[in-house]
Amino acid sequence: MPDIEEQIVKKYGDQIRVIAIDANGDSLEGVQEFVNHLTVSYPVGLEDTTTPTYKALVEQNKGANPFPVDVVVNRQGVITYIAREYDPAGIIDALDAVLAE
Repeated sequence: MPDIEEQIVKKYGDQIRVIAIDANGDSLEGVQEFVNHLTVSYPVGLEDTTTPTYKALVEQNKGANPFPVDVVVNRQGVITYIAREYDPAGIIDALDAVLAE
């Protein structure tokens, strides 16, 4: 998460919106403590790991948590980039393309 802050958030500022989602079933208090320790500037939400959608994703991934995943969504709400591993160059290329639209 600090890498995202340094490599993505600082580069693009208010041109983009970064949102992180905790999908480990952590408590709100635990996530708040973690985020405060990291001092990230973007919001962090909690995934409800009891939902059918989440359970289907875990099943599809042979029991593994299907996250982390990085997603870029354009202004029209279309996913233009998705990756299972953090790849700053790939995200930057995708963001540059979206911002050029």
